[in-house]
Amino acid sequence: MYTLLLLFIFTGSFFWYCSSAKVPIKPGSSFVIALIQNKSRARLLAMAVLGLSWLWTMYLQGALSGTLAFGAYTMGFFSLIVLLWPYRYFQWKQLTVILLLSLFFELFVF
Repeated sequence: MYTLLLLFIFTGSFFWYCSSAKVPIKPGSSFVIALIQNKSRARLLAMAVLGLSWLWTMYLQGALSGTLAFGAYTMGFFSLIVLLWPYRYFQWKQLTVILLLSLFFELFVF
């Protein structure tokens, strides 16, 4: 459950990062190019995903704890994206493997 929550927060943070006009984003996949071309849609999508993630975090942890945890998660993911995305450290295949491995451990081990 937390793995999917963190995936949504990462996705919303990435959408917000793509909506910035100051960030030079090198063309990559067709989805990233579509986000770059329509910045208002990317920002609206980011707000929707981050808003749902915030509500989900508040549901899991309570109102105050969820809000504080969401702030920490969001700051962490924004920091990772801003620092590592320009160097192309994120590969979608690697992120998918990490997600599936995390889901396996969350569902079957813990």
